[in-house]
Amino acid sequence: MKKKFYTAKYDRVFKTILCDEDDKSLLQEFLSRLLKRKVEVVQFLRNELPVQTVLERTKTVDVLVKADQEYIHIELNSNMLAYLHNRNFAFFSSLYSKKAQRGENYDLETKYLHIDLTYGMKSEEEQISYYIQSNKEVKYVENIEIIEYNMDKLMGYWYNNNEEKIQEYKHLIMLDLETKGLKDLSKGDDFVSEFEDKITKLNEQETFQSLMTYEEDQKKILNTEKKISFEEGKKESQIEIARAMLSKEIDMKTISECTGLTLQQLKELEKG
Repeated sequence: MKKKFYTAKYDRVFKTILCDEDDKSLLQEFLSRLLKRKVEVVQFLRNELPVQTVLERTKTVDVLVKADQEYIHIELNSNMLAYLHNRNFAFFSSLYSKKAQRGENYDLETKYLHIDLTYGMKSEEEQISYYIQSNKEVKYVENIEIIEYNMDKLMGYWYNNNEEKIQEYKHLIMLDLETKGLKDLSKGDDFVSEFEDKITKLNEQETFQSLMTYEEDQKKILNTEKKISFEEGKKESQIEIARAMLSKEIDMKTISECTGLTLQQLKELEKG
């Protein structure tokens, strides 16, 4: 099965269409289907969690909202990496901790829900719920829940034409479909139809088609910085070699040919 989820396109789709602060209706319906209850109020929170010390890295999350009286943190995971749960829980628990620090008492009512949409899970289950609890299933903390959806399993329903399961999970399946698949899935469903319509319009925008993922952007930045450092180091080396040759009174034309520095640069170097 081809894993398209969390490519440049679908990363942007989730954040651009579902997380549109000017039109929250799609996200409200998405969360309502995800949570199996009506979500009335959605407030977008900063998706960059606060950094506590200068040594911490910036914590960027995919989706962070407050729906009614519930904090919801959603992460899109393209692979089941060894550190995935540790990373996501660290971000999620940071939110929980910050909210506890601000209040005058410990909030026992507000629920904190973390949702993983993950590819590469070894489990055959459609979804797994996690809690902080004892070996006798007594919850240590009542208002924290983590749900992980097995995206490979859910997309398998689509490719195997399992109509019953497709209807149950279409709000997740739609995230990983191309335009043709979305057209088929959207029949008789206004929510998916509106999502498909916005996808089509987004794909027609040249600016959207050229966007990169965060990972691609960071890779380009890193490669550019490496190149700049290399060029700067190379230039420093050329200057040191030129200085040594000038001290030996070698003619500037020869030095220029050996180091790549121009005659003007060598004259300035000689003066300095």
